[in-house]
Amino acid sequence: MRIRTFLILLITVVMATSAAMALNGDDELWIPAAARGAGLEGSFWMTDLTIMNGGEEDVTVEVAWLARNRNNIDAEGEMIDIAAGETVVFEDVIMSLFGEETATGAIHIEVVEEKDDEEGDEEDEDFLVATARIYNLDGGETFGQGFEGMISDAAISDEEQEPTHVIGVTDNDAFRSNWYGLNLTEDEEDGWEEGEVLVEVLDLDGEVLASDTFTMQPLAPVLFPVSDLGAGDFDNGVLRFTMLEGEGIFGASKVDGESNDPTTLESHWECESEDDLEFTADFMIENCTFATTGRNPFFILESGFELVLEGEDDGEEISVTITVLDETFMVDGVECRVVEEYETEDGELVEISRNYFAQCVETGSVFYFGEDVDIYEDGEIVSHDGAWLAGVDGAEPGIIMPGTVLVGSRYFQEVAEGIALDRAEHEALGVTVETEAGTFEDCLYVVETSPLEPGEESEKWYAPGIGLINDDGAELVEYTDPSAP
Repeated sequence: MRIRTFLILLITVVMATSAAMALNGDDELWIPAAARGAGLEGSFWMTDLTIMNGGEEDVTVEVAWLARNRNNIDAEGEMIDIAAGETVVFEDVIMSLFGEETATGAIHIEVVEEKDDEEGDEEDEDFLVATARIYNLDGGETFGQGFEGMISDAAISDEEQEPTHVIGVTDNDAFRSNWYGLNLTEDEEDGWEEGEVLVEVLDLDGEVLASDTFTMQPLAPVLFPVSDLGAGDFDNGVLRFTMLEGEGIFGASKVDGESNDPTTLESHWECESEDDLEFTADFMIENCTFATTGRNPFFILESGFELVLEGEDDGEEISVTITVLDETFMVDGVECRVVEEYETEDGELVEISRNYFAQCVETGSVFYFGEDVDIYEDGEIVSHDGAWLAGVDGAEPGIIMPGTVLVGSRYFQEVAEGIALDRAEHEALGVTVETEAGTFEDCLYVVETSPLEPGEESEKWYAPGIGLINDDGAELVEYTDPSAP
């Protein structure tokens, strides 16, 4: 396939610090796809690489280029010194670090030396985080997406027979999809080896529309159009990857046929229960500068902003008013915005909660630092169930809404053991939702669960520029935005 056609297929995204299946930290990371070169209609694609040393020791990191259609077994990388807590950025990394003008492939990042600390303390666990953004330089504007550095444990293998799935794959006149993979098959004695993967296209009922097997060369990145599998036109299907021999990392992208704007489709493990899914609970907030006022695409922290939702639950009329107050409150050393929730059932007050949020300036993620809760019966406070504060009894901040929204993201909203452990999973993006307050497009669909309430789920929909518009059937009936013209 010509490079100009290949590059336009290669695009996918990363979250900076908040979710996207979490930031996978380790001493070895794989960026499964990167590109540089001419694309369609005069565009030009480049890749930037960002690496952070989240450990407590200075390290030397080897960054190696794994080119497509090339033997990469003996590929030598560049040695980079990264101090503890330091972040390094390589703009146009394929050219600036590897000296290639036109190339596609993958990037391998690994700690090769840890600097001993002066006191000779026991070695700390290395923790690298990496993202690579592939973007298009076209007409002075840029758009594109990137990859999160993936750990080796993200690979599926023939020994465990655990397929991975990618949902939302589409191949028709409106959108095209492509799948990518990186073979990580390694034998202790013989070194890197070939791998073989079965790739299947499933429809919404789970029926297999098409399938094929692919032999993957050692450490050789691959990328193919889903249309090559021969499934014909379909919408919102599923790709299933099963390793028949060896192990590998896989994913897919979805590209708008008109604008060529790409979207990442995250891969999901097959697991026995929901508890087997990984939810991010460590967000490295020490790297954030917090603000009490701001606008996340799906969560607004501006005084006077208010949402009113109404619905029915077990025959009772529910009303919830969410108001961003002109108040702040210090939690664990961070000044937070106070957001009040006032809930009634059949007109009778049942709960008032004061929630404490702050927005990370660097990432746009809105962090949840806790809440004070008053539960009412017959006009009297009867309990404070669910109240928690970061910094008290081991509780830590969670994320109420990431700054970058990706389908498949899983993260804890509350991290208070035994009290509040709500967690969210992004199920869909681009949804149209009708409410009494209007019809909203490009909405985010989130399913919330908690290990404290196994089997229970809560469904929420968020609209861009508004926030929560449907909470388990209680839908938005009116909202107030003081900044609106």
